[in-house]
Amino acid sequence: MNKRLTILLTNDDGFHADGIKILYSELIKKFNVIVVAPEHEKSGVGHAFTFNNPLHYVKTEDCESFKGYIVNGTPADCVKFAIGHLLSKKPDIVVSGINNGENSGLSAFYSGTVAAAREGAFWNIPSFAFSVCSEAFNYASDYATIVPSIIEHILSSDNQSSFPRTYYNINFPACSLADVKNTKITWQSLAFFDDHYKKIESKAHKSGEGFVVYGEKKDVENSDAFDSRALINKSITITPLTFDSTAHHAIPHLLKIENGDFLRGDI
Repeated sequence: MNKRLTILLTNDDGFHADGIKILYSELIKKFNVIVVAPEHEKSGVGHAFTFNNPLHYVKTEDCESFKGYIVNGTPADCVKFAIGHLLSKKPDIVVSGINNGENSGLSAFYSGTVAAAREGAFWNIPSFAFSVCSEAFNYASDYATIVPSIIEHILSSDNQSSFPRTYYNINFPACSLADVKNTKITWQSLAFFDDHYKKIESKAHKSGEGFVVYGEKKDVENSDAFDSRALINKSITITPLTFDSTAHHAIPHLLKIENGDFLRGDI
């Protein structure tokens, strides 16, 4: 790549989080980087965005290790607001992360980190979400060193015009970079979250109590062709995603009712 591309960098852990600082320090070596990130942590907000309330931002000239824009919104807000207002032209790439905690499988639907990459793909921009298992976050700096190469290899190998609006969910396993087994191109796991809620004391409500979610993935696929299993097996996983959620396999079975009499109650 001869042209120095521009990256819009965001996250869901907040503008001042360690992960985004670590990633910025590596990306700036090869790319122009503009940081637009949430004012506060927005983990688990999915693709929520601000609709009926105004957004606010602060442009910082010197905030610790980088300059950028602090937005009082979600990760999706940051990408949408950056492209729609803050920036004079669309970035070449959107990058989200590095997140403290993996986002494989169904986690991607809940993740603000992945949602930021999805929002970038909405705008037809090649977009990437990077996450590392919490147990290995102390190795985040090591993993960040290979992020520019991952981006470059994907952009050079994928035909963006043939596969538009694709975004990439990359997860780093719970081990050091030296102990990584391999890199796997994976399917998204559909393992179910067996979630429950635990009662705790809480001053945030007049009742004095609240409930926090806990649980784990159940029925993780045995094959490391799926991201959750491959991650468990110490692989770096790269999962290409898109946002067509149509259940294509169901359409042929439903066509027979397309002109049916169900509006009259007939079966």
